Amino acid sequence: MQISIKGYITSKESELFYDCADRYAYDKSQNKFAISDGVSKSFFPKIWADVLVNKWVNSKEFDEAQFIIDCQKKWLEQVTEIVNKPDAKWFTKNAFNRKKSGLATFVGLRFYKKKKEWFWKADALGDSFLFFVPKKMKDFSKECIVLSSKKEPIVFDNFPDYLSSLGNNHKGEKQIKESLLTSGTFYLMTDALAEWFLNEKENAISKISVWENQKDFERFVNEERYNENLGNDDTAFLSIKIEEDRKDQLTYVLEDVSNINELVKVQQGEIEVAEKAKEKELILKQENSNSEISVEQTLQIEPVENKLSEYEETEIEKPKKGIIEKGKELLFGKKGKEQSANQLEIETDEKIEVTEEQQEEKEPSTQGEENNREIEKSENSEKNESQESEPISIEEPEPNAKTPNNSSQNITDKF
Repeated sequence: MQISIKGYITSKESELFYDCADRYAYDKSQNKFAISDGVSKSFFPKIWADVLVNKWVNSKEFDEAQFIIDCQKKWLEQVTEIVNKPDAKWFTKNAFNRKKSGLATFVGLRFYKKKKEWFWKADALGDSFLFFVPKKMKDFSKECIVLSSKKEPIVFDNFPDYLSSLGNNHKGEKQIKESLLTSGTFYLMTDALAEWFLNEKENAISKISVWENQKDFERFVNEERYNENLGNDDTAFLSIKIEEDRKDQLTYVLEDVSNINELVKVQQGEIEVAEKAKEKELILKQENSNSEISVEQTLQIEPVENKLSEYEETEIEKPKKGIIEKGKELLFGKKGKEQSANQLEIETDEKIEVTEEQQEEKEPSTQGEENNREIEKSENSEKNESQESEPISIEEPEPNAKTPNNSSQNITDKF
C-alpha cells in the first residue's frame, strides 16, 4: 500500500505560531501518527501536547500506563527548567509550587501487520477527532468513521476530556477503534476544524482536496473564519491517504507536513526583519526632519546677509561716490563730471600729497634749525605761506576776477 501524508497547522487569528498549543507528529518507521490540543487555561499546555504526540509515535512497544508516566516525567523536566530560570515570572513559580498541571486532548493512530493483512488501530480522548473516509464513499453519514470521546449529540464546548500532566487527574474515558486497513483517507483534526468538518460533511472533503501546502491551508482558515464557518482557535490537520497497490509493504510516496518549530523560527525572523526596517525608517525620517530644519534656518539667515550687503552698497558706497562727484564740480566745473574716475583719483592723490607737505612746513622745528629755503624766502612768499595755512574755500572763480599767477599756481599744486 502507498501512503501520502499532509499536515498543516496555524494559531488563533490574533496570535503567533509560538502561541499555538496544537501539535501533531508521525514516525514512518513505526507507522504511527498522533495529534493533540493543549487546553489553553492549563499550565504549559503546548509542552504537554508536544510531549504526548512525540512520545506516542516514537514508542516501539506501547504500554498505556507506562506511556502516561513517561510523558509526565518529560513534561515535568521541561517545566522545572523553565521555572528555575532567573527571569521566570512570580505567578509562573506560584502555579508550579501549587502543582498546577498541563491538560491536553489526544488522538493516536497506528498501522500494524497481522499475518498477511494490515490493520489500523486508534484511540481518542477529548474533542480532537479521527475521521476515516473510504475511497468510494457514497453516504457520508453512514460510511464515514468518527472517533472521539465526545458523546452523541456532539456539542463543542470549553470543557473537553483530557490527559493530565500530573497524577491520575485525567478526565473522560478513552475511545478505541480497530479495523482492516483499506483504501481511503484518515483525517486527524483538533476541535475547531473537527466541528467544521462535521458541519460541512461532503463539502469538507472537496475543500480539503485542494490544499497543496501550508499557505493554502492558512488561506482557507482565514476565509472560513471571516465567513464565520470556522471558530477562531488553534487549528491542526493531519491526513493519511491509503492507496492499494497490491504490495505487501507500506510505502510512503508523499510527505508535505509543516513543522511548527520551523514555522515559529521563520515567523520570528520575519518579525525581526520588520522591526529593523521600521527602525531604519524612523532614523531616516529623523534625518530628513533635521535636514529640513537646517534648510529653513539657512533660508532665514540669507535675507539678513542680503540686506547687510545692500546696506553696505547704498549707505557706504553712495556717499563715497557723491564726494567724488562733488570734487569734480568744484575743481573742473560741470565739464569735470565727464572725466574718468581714474583721472580724478590721480588728481585727488596729488592733492593729498601737497597738503601733507604743507602741513609739515607749518609744524615748528623741534631742533631750532631752519632749512635753507626758509632763509631765502622773501616777505611776499611769507605772506603767501600764511594765506595757504588758512582754510581754502574752493569756488569757481568769476570770469572778470583777476587772480595773481602765484595764487593760481598754488591752488593747482594743492590739487
